[in-house]
Amino acid sequence: MARLPNIIVFMLDTARASDVYGNRSLTNISRLANHGVYYKNAISPGTWTAPSHASMFSGKHVSKIGAASRNMLSNGTFKIDPWFVKTKFLPDQTDTIASYLSSKGYSTVLMSNNPFVNRFTNLSIGFNHTYDLWSKTNMSKRTLFRDKVVSLLEKGSSARVKMMDASYAVARLMPKPVLDHIYLDLRIRMDRGVAKADRTYMLDRGASYTNSVLKGHLKSKGYSNIIPSFFFINYIEAHENYPVRNKEIIQDKWLYLSGIREFSEDIRAELHRGYMRRLKYLDSKVGSALEILRNGGVLDDAIVIITSDHGQFFGEHGMLYHSQPPYSGVSNVPLISTRYKDGKAVRESKRIDRPVSLTYLPRAISDMLKRGSTNLNGSMFGNVFSEHTGISEGWDEYLLRKLSSRSKYADMIYKAKMRYNRRAVAIYTDRFKLMHFYGAKRDEMYSIDDENEESDILSRNRSEATNTLSAYRTRVGG
Repeated sequence: MARLPNIIVFMLDTARASDVYGNRSLTNISRLANHGVYYKNAISPGTWTAPSHASMFSGKHVSKIGAASRNMLSNGTFKIDPWFVKTKFLPDQTDTIASYLSSKGYSTVLMSNNPFVNRFTNLSIGFNHTYDLWSKTNMSKRTLFRDKVVSLLEKGSSARVKMMDASYAVARLMPKPVLDHIYLDLRIRMDRGVAKADRTYMLDRGASYTNSVLKGHLKSKGYSNIIPSFFFINYIEAHENYPVRNKEIIQDKWLYLSGIREFSEDIRAELHRGYMRRLKYLDSKVGSALEILRNGGVLDDAIVIITSDHGQFFGEHGMLYHSQPPYSGVSNVPLISTRYKDGKAVRESKRIDRPVSLTYLPRAISDMLKRGSTNLNGSMFGNVFSEHTGISEGWDEYLLRKLSSRSKYADMIYKAKMRYNRRAVAIYTDRFKLMHFYGAKRDEMYSIDDENEESDILSRNRSEATNTLSAYRTRVGG
C-alpha cells in the first residue's frame, strides 16, 4: 500500500486574496501558486478567526456551529466573550479534519499564533501535538500586561463585571464633558498599550519563533517517513495592528467606524502599507518553513496548502479590518495547493475560477486521500457562502451600555458595534455574488468578475437573486 502524503497547511491569518495573488514581492507564495493549483475565488466560511477555523476544522457551516455563531454582544454577561472567557467554539468530541487524519495514522500538529486557536477553545480537537505560541510571542515583551490578562482570565466574569461596575460608579460622578475626554483618552492609551504589548511596530509577531518550534518538533519527535504528518501552522503577521511609520496613528477601528475619528486616505494608505510589509516578511518565513520541512524530509512526499481564515478591509465599503459583512475584502482569501515530490514542487500550473468554499476543506482532503489524488478537487464546489453572524469585539459591551447615557463617545461606539453586529451572508454562484442582510438593509448583487464590487446589479437580476436566496434557504435554513 502506498504511503499517504504529508499535508502542510500554512494558515496566513487575515490575508486577503487581492493582496496575495499577483504580488511579485511574495516570491515563495508566488512560486507555490505558479507550480500548483490556485483558486481565484476561494471563500472564507466566516468573517473572523473563531467561526472560520471552527468551520474549516469541522466541515460545518458557521451558522450550524452554536458556539461559533453566538452573539458576542451577550447582554453584558461575558459568558461567551472569547477574550476573557475560555469559550469552546466546538463541542467536545467534534469530528475534525485532525481527528479524521489521526484515525488514518497521521501525526497531527497544530502550531498557533492566534489566541482563539488553542486547547481551551476546542479548536485543537484531534491534534496529537498542540503548540499555543501566542503568549510566548506577542506578549513576551510585556510580562506585566500579560500577567494582567491572565489574571482577568482566571478570576472569571463576575470579577470583571464588578470591575466595570466600579468604573461606572466613578464615571457617574464626573460631568459629561470631562467623562468624554477621559473615556477617549483612555481608549487611545489602551490602543497604544496594546501596540507595545503585541509587537505592533515589529514585522515579526511569532513567525520566527514558530519556525524554530517546527524545527525542534521535527528533531525531538523523531519525524519518520513511515508515519504521515499533518501540520496546521497559523501565522498571525498579517493581522492588525500594523507597523506604521507614523506611530501617532490610532489603530482602534471603532474610533473610525463610529465617526469619532476621520478615516483619512493618508491613514488608510499607511495601514495598508504596514499590512503589505508584513505580508512580504511573512512570505520569507513561509520560505524558511519550507526549507525546514525539506531538510526534515517532510517534503519528500507532501501536499502544501496556503490559505487564510478571512481577509481584511482597508476602507472598502467604508469598513476597516474584519468581523464585518462579508464583502470580497474579507470573504475572498488565497487558496493554493501544491504537490511536492522528493523535496521539489511538482509543476501543475492550474487556475480555478469557479467559487470554492473553505468549509469543505476537510471533505476535499478526505476525498483526495481516498482517491489517491495529488491535489484538492471539486469537493469544495457547491453551496459557497460566507457568513457574518456578528462582531467579535464584545469585551467592553457591558460598560459601553452603561456609559452610553453619560458619554457621547461611548454611545457612538456602542451604536457602531450594534450596527456591525447584524447578520449578513454573501452567497456565491458561478456568475454572481448576492449580499443578503436579513432585512437590516437592502440586498446587493455583484458580478463574480467585479472584484471591487463597484456596480450593484441587483435591479437587473432580481429573479436570479430570488432564486439564489431561495436555494440558500433550502440548503441552510437561513
